[in-house]
Amino acid sequence: MAETATKSPSQDHYEATVRPLLRAHCVSCHGALKQEGGLRLDTVQLAIRGGDSGASITPGDPQDSLLFVRITSADEHERMPQDAGPLTKEQQADIAKWIEQGAIAPDDEQPDSNPRDHWSFRPCVRPQVPSSPSSSWARNPIDCFIAGEHHQRNLEPQDEAPRQILVRRLYLDLIGIPPDIEDLKLIDTDTSDGWYERLVERLLNDPRHGQRWARHWMDIWRYSDWWGLGDQLRNSQQHIWHWRDWIVESLNDNLPYDEMIRQMLAADELYPTDPSKLRATGYLARNYFLFNRNQWMEETVEHVSKGLLGITMNCAKCHDHKYDPIDQVDYYRFRAIFEPYCVRLDVVPSNPDLTQDGIPRVFDGLLDAPTYRFIRGQESQPDTSNALTPGIPAFFAPRNLEVTPIDLPQESWRPELRDDLLDAYIAQARQRLDATRQALSKTEEASSTNAGSGGDNSAADEIRDAEFHVAECHVRAASADLLSVEARVTATRNYDQHNVEMRRLIGAAVTAERASQAAGQQLAVAKLELRLRQTPEEQREAIRKELDEARRTLEEKEQLAREQVSDDATFTPLVGAKWTATRFQFSGKDDPEIAFPPTSTGRRTALAHWIADKLNPLTARVAVNHLWGRHLGVPLVASTFDLGRKGSEPFNVDLLDWLAFEFMDHDWDLRHLHRLIVTSATYRMSSSIKGREKNLASDPDNRYWWRRNSIRLESQVLRDSMLQLAGTLDVRHGGPPVRAADQPTSLRRSLYFVHSNNDRNPFLTTFDDASVRECYRREESIVPQQALAMTNSRLVDEASTAIARRLRTEVQNRSDQSSSARRGDGNPGVGAEADPTAFVAIAFQTILGFSPSDTEMLHSCDAWRSWQASGDEHADQRFIWVLLNHNDFVTLR
Repeated sequence: MAETATKSPSQDHYEATVRPLLRAHCVSCHGALKQEGGLRLDTVQLAIRGGDSGASITPGDPQDSLLFVRITSADEHERMPQDAGPLTKEQQADIAKWIEQGAIAPDDEQPDSNPRDHWSFRPCVRPQVPSSPSSSWARNPIDCFIAGEHHQRNLEPQDEAPRQILVRRLYLDLIGIPPDIEDLKLIDTDTSDGWYERLVERLLNDPRHGQRWARHWMDIWRYSDWWGLGDQLRNSQQHIWHWRDWIVESLNDNLPYDEMIRQMLAADELYPTDPSKLRATGYLARNYFLFNRNQWMEETVEHVSKGLLGITMNCAKCHDHKYDPIDQVDYYRFRAIFEPYCVRLDVVPSNPDLTQDGIPRVFDGLLDAPTYRFIRGQESQPDTSNALTPGIPAFFAPRNLEVTPIDLPQESWRPELRDDLLDAYIAQARQRLDATRQALSKTEEASSTNAGSGGDNSAADEIRDAEFHVAECHVRAASADLLSVEARVTATRNYDQHNVEMRRLIGAAVTAERASQAAGQQLAVAKLELRLRQTPEEQREAIRKELDEARRTLEEKEQLAREQVSDDATFTPLVGAKWTATRFQFSGKDDPEIAFPPTSTGRRTALAHWIADKLNPLTARVAVNHLWGRHLGVPLVASTFDLGRKGSEPFNVDLLDWLAFEFMDHDWDLRHLHRLIVTSATYRMSSSIKGREKNLASDPDNRYWWRRNSIRLESQVLRDSMLQLAGTLDVRHGGPPVRAADQPTSLRRSLYFVHSNNDRNPFLTTFDDASVRECYRREESIVPQQALAMTNSRLVDEASTAIARRLRTEVQNRSDQSSSARRGDGNPGVGAEADPTAFVAIAFQTILGFSPSDTEMLHSCDAWRSWQASGDEHADQRFIWVLLNHNDFVTLR
């Protein structure tokens, strides 16, 4: 029998201590990525061979070893490593000890592989689907890859889950709510072959599918409603919900994923006159930050690269990336792509008031803004000697993006010229006039009624007269406003006519606006006169002073309205869009009236085309990994935002690549991916370990998917499920978010709740709602607060009552139908003794998705009867409350 080779103390010390030190502090500059000074330190042999300065290690004497001399040097310009602080005395001593012991390393130590050989950086090609060793189990190519892992590790896959479990799984997974009573009855009637596939198609085409999966992408793309301090907007944008609605609609329309990327990054350049697509740029508008442009740009670079490319480019902000082939200059060239962009609100014709509505979107407003590399990532130390051009990391050729500036159509950079918008301003002014006329008519009727009631009350008559005068002034002001709007619209529509006629139109608009301002001031005077009459004599002095000032202002405005309009006079322009102001400097000033340029740089269009290109090795892999993780509980690559060399190894790189290629080969069709995954035998397995206990010995964590993972329901799905079962869920699509104050009584899907750093729903947060700042994978915690929320919340209590009422009705209907069928006379049965068995059975099926076992039925009925015996008149509600608190309700099996 051969003796087992033993390691020397030096080798043990190297593997346990020295090698981790070198990898953490040295290999990024002296390894496979790059070799400063021609030196590599990823193996001892290479370190001894040395670089341009000779050998870096001389075994036996640390002082003769260049490596030790450099890490202990007192000269900070000579000392290594240079991109961080010096090694500690203990770390220096560990390296010295190892050198003294002979600098021994494992005989089979291998250098790091070339970064280009990393699986995620290789071009994505379609792997050969392996022959399944279990052809009777596999349903599609996914299963062939999984079956190969089973066969290699002697794992026996679990049987398919029961029909009821599969139905609940599909509903919750594809539309985010469970089947209710009517759904279950409909499904029960379809027992022929192919029932499962037909159900999948119906749910994929259900409008609720977009609502359910929008929340998934909103997690990854960092959706957030605006937040700030009080009413001050500091982050994201007002009305950002338009982007949320675009995501829902895009998924329901099955918009290809590559097109979604193009629209989110560059719809303002690709579709500059299409408001429905411009909503998509909320993806970038969300990154807005009031106070610091640098932070805004940093977050944009970080989360575009993490969310769409699965690489941590932010690691290169201060120095070259330690693991991936991304130089510091690459980081800033990538940032230069976004440097020009700003955010604005576009007026929507349905409501020209930007405080009430508007489409947040991006545009290139800083066309000449330079991008500099920050020395050590410090904003205060820009290297202004070299302005960087936009580009992607050199490793991902081509080095330079094909950037072409884009000439924008006029209505994009002069949105106030849009005909539909100008018509909307006129329509809005007419609506105001109609409303004031109706109010005048009502005031006149009320005045006539009061005047005819008799009595001598001169004070009341004066007040009625003043009220009538105010109503008349409202009409005059609204009428003057309509004339002003019409005149300004006419002048705006002809703004490019540089002639006498244009001057006349401008003069008419100025005159009409002055008349409108005078009428508005006359209304203000009338309101003060009314207040004066409504106020006791001893309190009138302050109002008289205010009224005198208002009358003087009225005289000034009326005088201005009578004056001739000068040639340089201008009218107040109609607003087509409003730039979202900032508190940082643009070229030495912060201009609140920043113009919308007639051109755009085209940088983001070039980036969007590169990211959405089938030749890009990362994009499809990232998307596939996310979808797999949401469907099966665990992604194929655990580090969902980092597929680089620091990230996790994929469970099965061939399966990942096959799915990615299949995704692109089917024109980036997300539904095709969903369909593939949920129709696979892998997805359809039971989550039980019963009968497969032997698998636990070799794969206790189910890494190789021999059974279905159980998944705790997402917070939104949990809340929506209770409302769905109660029959109260409001599944309307779109619109502004539900404010925090209105959420306790709201029945809308949780997707539509305000979601920001300031306002997050407490119930949803308790169950691991998505973090506003970053959420590439939901947490699945188990904490006492969750049990307390399910036990004590008003939501659960009200849902229990409503669900019990619905199930009582269903049980009675079934009982009546059964009695009628037995008698054959069509009359309902009467006098049946109350029995909880039927209620318990349908409650289990509806709420938990499976029928109760004999033991569960026995204990449930015993508990029911004990509640009744104690005088509880709501045993059915109590039982529903118990099931809602059951682990199987909050779990997707």
